[in-house]
Amino acid sequence: MFKRAAVSLALCVSTSALAAPIQIEVWSALSKGYGQAEFEEFAKDYSKLNPEVQVKVVYSGSYDDTLKKAQAAVAARKAPNVVMFEQTHGAGFVDAKAVLPLNDLIAADKRFNLKDFHSSLLSTCRYGDALYCLPFNTSTPVVYYNADLFKAAGLDPVKDFPRTWGELERVAPKLTKVNAKGVAEQWALGLYASPGWIFDAYLGQAGGNILSPDRKSFAFAGRQGISVMNVWKRMADNKSGKFSSNQYADFFSGKQAMIIASTAALENNFRQAKFNMKVAPLWCGVRCYAPIGGANLYLMNTGSEAEKKAAFDFMKYVTSAEVGAKFGAATGYMAPRRSSMLTKTLKDRFAKRPEARVTYDQMRTHGFPRTLVPFYNEVDSAITTATEEVLIAKKDPKAALEKAAAEGNRLMKVYAR
Repeated sequence: MFKRAAVSLALCVSTSALAAPIQIEVWSALSKGYGQAEFEEFAKDYSKLNPEVQVKVVYSGSYDDTLKKAQAAVAARKAPNVVMFEQTHGAGFVDAKAVLPLNDLIAADKRFNLKDFHSSLLSTCRYGDALYCLPFNTSTPVVYYNADLFKAAGLDPVKDFPRTWGELERVAPKLTKVNAKGVAEQWALGLYASPGWIFDAYLGQAGGNILSPDRKSFAFAGRQGISVMNVWKRMADNKSGKFSSNQYADFFSGKQAMIIASTAALENNFRQAKFNMKVAPLWCGVRCYAPIGGANLYLMNTGSEAEKKAAFDFMKYVTSAEVGAKFGAATGYMAPRRSSMLTKTLKDRFAKRPEARVTYDQMRTHGFPRTLVPFYNEVDSAITTATEEVLIAKKDPKAALEKAAAEGNRLMKVYAR
């Protein structure tokens, strides 16, 4: 399929150009141990199948590094052909027309079945009526927990695992040990210094949203957002929750019973755990809610028409059923297509590692896209500051969140000018 597509691309260029393959550059934010090797291998496989197209994969750094580098590259008119943007980072490039909508390219390929993609994952790529990316390395946050610590506390690791906020607050103190000096030597849950999508998750579980229904203002400072901060504050006050930027070390050393982290780290986490580690979906509040994280592949508005078509063909290849299944099985990210679930690759994966299903179940039943506004990084920083003010400086949650929302609304007005 993809070989035939690439041959047709080559026919679009002149006879002299046929002597040299089409060169496309793809920026990837996948690091070592998190899909980097697999993605680079897929690029090599694609070029072997399609010698008319040579794919150069460039590691562009973290998600934030990729954002900054892409902004500079677009400004300098030196953008690559494809960029892997984190969920909240693509909006500014859409607004600047630096990325291309995919609707026409998809319509032109009668064999491309868009309906095969999980609808929740596709929702992360929609801006208005247009589709601007294809989901690739997507994830949801899940709860990894130390079943041995549950047993030591007299809790059944399965039956007593908290499934609601109320259950969390009842179970957490039982997983906490405080010494005579009042210092916690063991605690139930880490509270993130930079909550990011974890705040999204709790806010959604409380029934709230980052933006107002008309998307013209930030709404997270209402009673739902305050309830999130109050839960975290109560856990910090009774020492069952610890405000930390070093949670992985705490969790794998056996000090912390539970950690909310990306399913992308699933295999790495199982390799590191020296205890009986289990995986569970996020607990629910007034509703169940899991934000969809990770990143998607965007087609940049750069290069010749032949390069754009070749770049999109590569995007189709890596999001195909079998390639997506291979990537999901090797990491913890979700394969973007429904048909991937029927492949032997994923069936074998689920049989060997049933925990890998947790993120798919969350995504299908209550997975939601993150906030798509061009300046969300700045808003996220304001929410981080609010969290620090509440959990460290002991400030009033309402005042801290209102300050963060005010900053978001200020940016909204500036951007609208």
